[in-house]
Amino acid sequence: MDLFKTSEYSFHLPENLIAAEPLEKRDHSRLLIVHKQSRTIEHRFVHELPEILDSRYILVANNTKVIRARLLGERLGTGGKVEFFLLKKLETGLWSGLMKTGARVQPGFQFRVPKSDGQWINATVEAREETTSGVILTARFSEDPVRANVGEVPLPPYIVAKRKAISADELKNYNTVFGTEEGSVAAPTAGRHFTPELIERLKAQGIQWEELTLHVGLGTFKPVSTSDLREHQMHEESVEILPEVAERINRAKRVGKKILAIGTTSTRTLEGRTRSGSEPFELLSGSSAVNLFIHPGKEYPWKAVDAMLTNFHLPESTLLMMVASFIGDLPFTLEVYRVAIEQQYRFYSYGDAMLILDQ
Repeated sequence: MDLFKTSEYSFHLPENLIAAEPLEKRDHSRLLIVHKQSRTIEHRFVHELPEILDSRYILVANNTKVIRARLLGERLGTGGKVEFFLLKKLETGLWSGLMKTGARVQPGFQFRVPKSDGQWINATVEAREETTSGVILTARFSEDPVRANVGEVPLPPYIVAKRKAISADELKNYNTVFGTEEGSVAAPTAGRHFTPELIERLKAQGIQWEELTLHVGLGTFKPVSTSDLREHQMHEESVEILPEVAERINRAKRVGKKILAIGTTSTRTLEGRTRSGSEPFELLSGSSAVNLFIHPGKEYPWKAVDAMLTNFHLPESTLLMMVASFIGDLPFTLEVYRVAIEQQYRFYSYGDAMLILDQ
């Protein structure tokens, strides 16, 4: 098996297992538990986590919050349809993003987005950049489009394609219950399984709960378009860890506690911000960009994360590759996915969860 070969990370997923709707009770998602050392699998539910885990664990979650990133408007002068997808706030009123329109867009291109009161937010494209993710535009808005609440929920295409209608509560359903830091265009889906009650039950068990921030961009879901992983260019994402959070995690880790990362975004943040070769363990606080590509082709020295909670991912995705690296065995990882499909687990953003433990 060539671990650098993208096609080795492929599997067949039946269409009916792609979850298009969230469960009414978030923590009633099914939970497939993978025991790394014994190579065994068990089947539980997310709401059973307080019985599965104990006070040796620190749970670290990503508290980013999805914004209404898809803006539908029109070109000034012609009235032609325009879609601008917000990616990153650069400063007040200035955003980078992607655009769909019938015209070739250059700096100076003007468009507007309707507000619910009949008024408009005007925008002008100020810069254009060719990147591996496509053409990234920088646009200045006359009013903050997120504060004005003019956008649509940026649901993944595979959800939109399977839905007849989008709920008025979709953004609330798509976000985690603990998300506070606006800036993502996709949800950190493993965190969606938690309810306030479940978090309190975990804390009552003596399990430490910590939060950091990684704003999820489209690059998270960018497919690997190269046949060799060594040729794939990884995206960057903005992360922030508060000093007091880093201090608490460092103190807990140094006395032997185990970090359970909730989701691949928390995993990338923790691994990307842990000082390499540091003794004692040191998670760095502050803001930075992380572009860590973890995959089995190159043996990765895991520094921070001891256990991981994650959803089931796309074939040939960087997220699946990270999971395979953490499990430490690609054939076994694909066998876990085969079992999940056989047992009818729900996949992707609104799907079920997998807990990978170090026993």
